[in-house]
Amino acid sequence: MLQRLLTHRRCWLLLCLLTVLSVKAEVPKPELRWCLDHFPRFHEFHGRNKPVGPSVALMEELALRVGFRLHYSERTPVARCFRQMENGDSDLMINLNYTAERAEFMYLLPYSETIPETLYLRANDPRFIDQLSQLSALTLVTVRNYSFYNPALLAMFEAQPQQRIEVDSIAAGFELLHKGRVDGLIAPTQSSLEVIKNQPKLHYQFRKANLIFKFADKRFINIGLSKNSKHLYLKEKIERTVAQMQEDGTVQRLYGVQLQPQEPTYLSQEPTRRRPPT
Repeated sequence: MLQRLLTHRRCWLLLCLLTVLSVKAEVPKPELRWCLDHFPRFHEFHGRNKPVGPSVALMEELALRVGFRLHYSERTPVARCFRQMENGDSDLMINLNYTAERAEFMYLLPYSETIPETLYLRANDPRFIDQLSQLSALTLVTVRNYSFYNPALLAMFEAQPQQRIEVDSIAAGFELLHKGRVDGLIAPTQSSLEVIKNQPKLHYQFRKANLIFKFADKRFINIGLSKNSKHLYLKEKIERTVAQMQEDGTVQRLYGVQLQPQEPTYLSQEPTRRRPPT
């Protein structure tokens, strides 16, 4: 009888232990909300499906390593994402240039070196442009809420705001340039090439200017973590994991979307003209 009671007691204790372990194992991971727009070549929305692209692969790997679930927003304008990051309604953004204004309400974690922007002209535009000073005579279109690193370019925009038109997307900028309503478009290089590739009517309608937007030092694009996030206790682990993903080659493997030499750009291939003598 005593032996039977001891056996029952052991079974009961074992059942309690298994129940505790089961409950512990089922503790849900924290869920971080990622606010994102449609950014060609990096993260794109197609219909009602979840976004796809290198940014998505990178963020999913980050979430896996840190130990949180990723909640994707619907396709959201960048300005609204910034407001949500500021008030803590969203936790994460990606593909962000650094600005002091953004750093006020989010931690900016660098993960990949910035590729300079490109100045596009119409294919039949004969002008040779290789100096920033030449831009002051042009009407230019840029993408709203896109931040430029080049201080001279920013100074020109501030001094001559009438020379700059802002639109909501790269595609809208190309449309204005194609119709001759502006002289040039300054846009992120990889995303703008993707827009041209996906719209046959834009094929070979533009060329790259000879102007190169140089940086005085290395510049990086960043993952943004809201300073009002409910999950700031993960900040150090996220920051440490991003650094590890750079060191072990994961960022380059998942995010390395440099244009392959054999991949067509669908740009006009006019020979580079030399700067006329002065």
